[in-house]
Amino acid sequence: MHKDAVLRIGVVFSSGFFGFFAHAGFLAALRDRNIQSAGYSGASSGAIIAAMAASNMSDHAIKEILLRLKKSDFWDPDPMPYILKGALKLFRGYSGYLRGKGFARLLEHIPIKQIEDCPLPLVITATNLTHEREELFTKGDLEKGIQASGAVPILFKPVEIDGSLYVDGGMVNKAPVKALADLIQPDKIIVHFIASSNFEGPLNSFLNKKMTPWHIHSLAVNISRHKAYQNQCDIIQQRGIEIIEVRTNAPGVEPNSLENGISAYNKARETGKSILVSMGF
Repeated sequence: MHKDAVLRIGVVFSSGFFGFFAHAGFLAALRDRNIQSAGYSGASSGAIIAAMAASNMSDHAIKEILLRLKKSDFWDPDPMPYILKGALKLFRGYSGYLRGKGFARLLEHIPIKQIEDCPLPLVITATNLTHEREELFTKGDLEKGIQASGAVPILFKPVEIDGSLYVDGGMVNKAPVKALADLIQPDKIIVHFIASSNFEGPLNSFLNKKMTPWHIHSLAVNISRHKAYQNQCDIIQQRGIEIIEVRTNAPGVEPNSLENGISAYNKARETGKSILVSMGF
């Protein structure tokens, strides 16, 4: 065993559009290196893998679920007449394109139903639109919590829980480091971090893209989220908790390129192992 095996280690999976393939690969890398986590946290796609890990699902089971995934499994838009009706009202009251029922069915593969029943501590973050705040789920319906955390605005309709409407947790918390630190009081936290895609490329590259105003808005939001994440890390490190950020730079995956999932999984697993070995794990 590594000399740090007696220390409490927490694992955080950041948000990242369809990043659950890479997160699953990195989880496998952690297990390959026999790194035992004292608890998990996640936002958006990271919440899915954090929940699977906290539920003690095997790497084989996780991989099988993800690699069988087809777009039709979760792509459940409103009927076109309903969308057109919304357009006639300038989309007043229309909250999202996908209904989310397919996504909910996929989460039924997770064996644990209540967050507090997970064998390992788990915290999931979501954005509470009704009360205009970040929400941290450490108990309650696990599937609903993951749905709320993964409800990408515009793409998915908000998820209702106890009268409040929720969307993507990554909107307010890219990687819930402090939430996990507060929950389990670890000595170290390993963050599998998936950088926002628009942070890549040459300076002002957004000016060369179609729908430039959208890209400007997206970049501004991501800058804010990244700064908030860095502030969290600073606060936690001041408490004497070591933050270990790992970026495996796995290939991106989108709804129309799910076939890239296996490449993302394998790259994150192999690169993750190499990075962990270089760090002495």
